[in-house]
Amino acid sequence: MRIPRAVSLAVTGVFHKMWRAHNREYVFARDAEKYNYLNALFDTYTKSFRENIQVHGYCLMGNHTHEVGRLLPHFNGNRGFKRATRFLGNWMRNAHSRFGMGYNQRHNRQGKVAYDRPRTTEIKNEFEVLKTMFYCDANPVRVGIVSHPANYKHSSYRFYAFGERNKYTVHLTPPQAYLACGKTAASRRKKYRRLCDLYLRQENLIDDCPGETVDTPLCASDFENLLYAIRIRGRPLRS
Repeated sequence: MRIPRAVSLAVTGVFHKMWRAHNREYVFARDAEKYNYLNALFDTYTKSFRENIQVHGYCLMGNHTHEVGRLLPHFNGNRGFKRATRFLGNWMRNAHSRFGMGYNQRHNRQGKVAYDRPRTTEIKNEFEVLKTMFYCDANPVRVGIVSHPANYKHSSYRFYAFGERNKYTVHLTPPQAYLACGKTAASRRKKYRRLCDLYLRQENLIDDCPGETVDTPLCASDFENLLYAIRIRGRPLRS
């Protein structure tokens, strides 16, 4: 039995969403379909949805997508979260329906495109927000598509690591954890690159000499210490 999002996301309202294609088909295999999905996602991200949901990051793979975001309840207690989760559900339904209908038309097919409704998992604190974003960034490295997230153009990594903007990343809102990485945009980008590289090392996805992506060589054991230095590890997302 599925737990309603108004319950499962009611502690922090911050979520990691994954949407998988039906039968694990590679519906996003082509770059064009990845862009079609992002167009559907952000074309439907209208003012009323922006007032109730923030999008922090994304990563598109061949047969599934990842997004990290946050609900913005305008009322205290369950009432606020119920309202915000309704907006989240409606936004996802609009975006996924638009992509699915277009995909079937483009490929002369019928039937469902997605396996099921999106899976949304709550992120418990700011420490986990960054780790979840790194997990998403690492997906194309994990399956061998690229050697480093910087070489993958279908995620939000380059927005946070290098400040690159496009028509999709302009809709992103940096999470508190990212803003706490430094006082300037340059220092935040540098810290994000270093932390992400340390995460990749910790997951054994890159070697000890990833090249110019790390400014100062660091070992994987420093990953937790650097996150502690942000001074918000374990702090609740809501007081």
